[in-house]
Amino acid sequence: MNPDELGKAVTSAGGKPFVARQLAQWLYKKRESDFAAMTNLPKALREKLAQNYSLITSSVVTSEDSGEGTIKLGIRLQDGLIIEAVLMREEDRLTACISTQAGCAMGCRFCASGLLGLKRHLTPGEILEQFFHIAAILKKESPDAWLTNVVVMGMGEPLHNFDGLMNALAVLNAEWGFHFGARRITVSTVGLPDKIRDLANQGFQFNLAVSLHATTDEQRTRLIPTNISTGLINIIRASADYYHATRREVTFEYTLVGGENDTPDDAMRLARLLEDFPRANVNLIPMNPVEGTGLRAPTTEAVEEFTDALTQAGINVHVRRKRGRAVQAACGQLRLKLEKANG
Repeated sequence: MNPDELGKAVTSAGGKPFVARQLAQWLYKKRESDFAAMTNLPKALREKLAQNYSLITSSVVTSEDSGEGTIKLGIRLQDGLIIEAVLMREEDRLTACISTQAGCAMGCRFCASGLLGLKRHLTPGEILEQFFHIAAILKKESPDAWLTNVVVMGMGEPLHNFDGLMNALAVLNAEWGFHFGARRITVSTVGLPDKIRDLANQGFQFNLAVSLHATTDEQRTRLIPTNISTGLINIIRASADYYHATRREVTFEYTLVGGENDTPDDAMRLARLLEDFPRANVNLIPMNPVEGTGLRAPTTEAVEEFTDALTQAGINVHVRRKRGRAVQAACGQLRLKLEKANG
């Protein structure tokens, strides 16, 4: 809820309008999920709010620690569907990876998120609840511990749930909300050109990560069926429009799939696709094997050759270290395991 909506909730429960500011402080600054703990609110008001509203509608059904800084949460929603959120630690960074949908409609062959299809969009509240579950983990370590970065790269296509995403990010970014800087938030997309431009027009300076994963339309359509209605060039042009509108970094994600898109020739085609892009960054992601896809991870040699070819072509490239495989940390893998276990 925004301040106006919180004000209506407070006054309908018999409270004074100014209490809405205190309530927002408890919810977003202190990330408190229990009305009873909000001790500067009148007790009668807290009890009335607790009768009328739920602060947390989801529950953590599993929390798996990789032992190398990654904790993956399996979160059960009120209707029984399961989503994922991840806490990643790396040097001085604490990053949350959050989901925007239960399942996914994009059908990327190398990703477990879409293997069971799209169940539904998450509400803004369900997106934000993931931060409360992560906050509960961090509070056990230190009362003041909080995130440095947020990546919207979990289950689902964020721009497919555009309204839910924007409402949630508005609360995350707002001074009265979590007050989390837009420049520390990265939105990932499989590449929906119209929605990329819509995102650029929202007035926020989010970073953008665009999943290319291929160097020709034929190749990309094999890996990402929705490409048939978008096309590589349209995606790259929309990404350039985003950069020019926001002046924020655009990273092109490229999952290396063994024998599919991981040759030096692929690397050179990728470099040519991005040669006119301002400040092109490429994030290479060696595929985590997903059962039932028939796809395999690239060899170490293929990753090195691909990286060298891009570097020699003048592309800024980073290889994502494989983290959290022990906790099924690739998108959708933990949820897939839990849903299969529950039949």
